[in-house]
Amino acid sequence: MVIPLVSIVIPAYNRPHTLKIAIDSVLEQTYPNIEIIICDDSSDDRVQDMLVPYLHSFPQIKYHKNERNLFLENWHKCFDLASGEYINYLMDDDVFQKEKIAKMIYFFNEFENISLVTSYRQTIDESGQFLPPIGATARLYEETRILDGKMLGNVALTRCLNVIGEPTTVLFRKKDLTELYGVYKGKQYSLINDLAAWLSLLSKGKAVYIPEALSYFRRHPNQNNNILGLKTFSQWLDIIVASREDGFLDTNDLFKSALHSYCERVKDYHEFVEDIKQIEMILTTLD
Repeated sequence: MVIPLVSIVIPAYNRPHTLKIAIDSVLEQTYPNIEIIICDDSSDDRVQDMLVPYLHSFPQIKYHKNERNLFLENWHKCFDLASGEYINYLMDDDVFQKEKIAKMIYFFNEFENISLVTSYRQTIDESGQFLPPIGATARLYEETRILDGKMLGNVALTRCLNVIGEPTTVLFRKKDLTELYGVYKGKQYSLINDLAAWLSLLSKGKAVYIPEALSYFRRHPNQNNNILGLKTFSQWLDIIVASREDGFLDTNDLFKSALHSYCERVKDYHEFVEDIKQIEMILTTLD
């Protein structure tokens, strides 16, 4: 039986302590055929120094230090350097459960037309202690489900929440992602680059949701979403509108539900007055 190679790709940035924990969680995987690609966007050498003993001991780890800060292009570089048939991003502050890859790849092997496999993810704090779920990370279902891809996409879009998962959460087949990671319909997303990739995949097939916590999502003040802030939240409106080209939100009721959810998220912030005006104009065309 052929055991396909899975590439765990890590866009690293100035977090050697949590990166070490992340790498250890990959090395502990029960799945036997994994490579680790680390593309280091750090502003100093702490990550590189931490990795020296790993690179001597584990030939499956490939490390690349960027000459300049690539930001989103670093995600594309990780993807391009991956040799595996399957890819799972791993944020340098997140953690895998030890059976994550084995349990997820089972569904690609046993079922047809699977475009991504995701799961419940346990939120943790800076020290690794469990936190209660937030809106986006709440368990979607109590049992494993194989879902129509567009239906799962609609769940995220109508709630204006990435219920599918952060980059760490999802395993997918490399050849199925036909646009750059984080690009959807020709637009590069930053705040929701993961959702952009998931919609691209979900437009092509089915999704699997596993209710078991197969990864751990670390929440802390310095993570990317907090840094990007409010100014990029309008990307949600952009992707809601763009998604209809792929057959998401294919009824007016679903489209309205997504637009109303967005309005609820931004109604108390003056920065989004123009977005609300745009939505009001769109809604008049749907009546």
